[in-house]
Amino acid sequence: MARRKRGNGKGSLFRRTEGGSWIASWYPADGKRKERSTRTTSKADAERIMQKWVERTALVREGLAAPEGGTDLDRHAAASIESHLDAFQAAKRAEGRTERHVTETANMIRECANGCDWTALGELSAEDLERYITRKRAPIKTDKKKQPRPWTPRTAHKCITALRTFARWCVADGRLEADPLARVKKPRPTRQRTRRMLQVEEWRWLRAVTESGPERMGMDGHSRRLLYELAIQTGLRSSELRSLSRSCLVLDGDRPYVILEAKRTKNRKAARQYVRPELAPALARFSARMTPGAPVFTMPRREHVAAMLRADLDAARKAWLDDAGTNAAERVKREGSDFLLAEDHDGRRFDFHSLRHTCGAWAAIGGASPKAIQTLMRHSSITLTLDTYGHLLPDEAAETVTRMPMVHTTSLRLTGTDAAPVDDGDSLPDGTPAVDYATPGRTVAEHGDSARWSRKTNGPGITPRPFSKRGGRDSNPQPPDRQSGTLTN
Repeated sequence: MARRKRGNGKGSLFRRTEGGSWIASWYPADGKRKERSTRTTSKADAERIMQKWVERTALVREGLAAPEGGTDLDRHAAASIESHLDAFQAAKRAEGRTERHVTETANMIRECANGCDWTALGELSAEDLERYITRKRAPIKTDKKKQPRPWTPRTAHKCITALRTFARWCVADGRLEADPLARVKKPRPTRQRTRRMLQVEEWRWLRAVTESGPERMGMDGHSRRLLYELAIQTGLRSSELRSLSRSCLVLDGDRPYVILEAKRTKNRKAARQYVRPELAPALARFSARMTPGAPVFTMPRREHVAAMLRADLDAARKAWLDDAGTNAAERVKREGSDFLLAEDHDGRRFDFHSLRHTCGAWAAIGGASPKAIQTLMRHSSITLTLDTYGHLLPDEAAETVTRMPMVHTTSLRLTGTDAAPVDDGDSLPDGTPAVDYATPGRTVAEHGDSARWSRKTNGPGITPRPFSKRGGRDSNPQPPDRQSGTLTN
């Protein structure tokens, strides 16, 4: 099929009305016909104007000049970062990201862009971002303002992650030719807040005091006790417990469990978490009058959940201290203890997420395998499980060594005569005769003169060389086969 002719490369002129301006028609670099008014009624002037347009088209086609008005990348680079952020947030929502995640990521990108003095997308620079992160991690104190709080490595890691995610999305969407932030290294996030687990005896006091305690932040004592106990047994996070509805509770049968849809979990995977049989009847009675779609727990705001738990923890500690009675020595001893403290003497803190930490810690203390704990906690990798709960797992190093097969080694020591072999070299410690590698199934004592070992030729530390059957030395001796214990030839 013949290709359609795209003109002679010089363009053409025509008029739409009699006496009107001349219109130039030519094919630019994209191959689509373009018409443009020369704004002159003189044909000679119109030809000169069209000549310049055609010549520029040839330069653009060869890559020697930028197209008029710039390319799409040029227009995206000149646009504001805020205009790209709107499309970025829409794309992340379409991927199934939560509204909280999308909003926090966009706000972090805006904050960093303002700190780096970026307004347009083309201004993104690795050097500017590195200087900004350095300033935030080591802020300079001024006389007029209060000393700003320095960024932790974890905060810097989140900031760089948000910006690099945005930059990679711009590249994939055709808004940037290359990622300008690709070389920015993320600092290794360190755990700034160390959580502590709840001891079993601490839970007994917390459970009893919370059950009979007053209402706190819209939740009575019984509902708070069920909330804490369910969090310990399932390891569900605060947001996941908040999303629990009556239909998520499957409490009939011998193995009651709680099920969560994928959209309600952090890793976007459906979860089935089992509960102990003694907790199931209490949950069933508590949720009996609820509609299937009603939330099981009316929890306070996200930032107030930890305060609610710490108030119950303080009440339980006060009851435990009062339990000492008039015994002054016992009272002093208990006051110096870490029992039921929101923050112990080692700086480890107790918040609502510590209930999830308690779930994994109790499973490790109970003897569960690392793989079982990973499944229970829904960790993405076994490394995370071992880093978090490895110190609580039973130490099996000693048992592993005792299970290893023990190999007894002995040295063969022959006299070179027909006399009986020496006792300390020709038998194992249990009395078993040493094996003669020259003849399968025969010991050194049974071999006799047919295959003597030369003591003169093979001195101490030299591998013995067997004689041939005719009495002469083998011209091509072969080493013994390690698996069968015989000569290979």
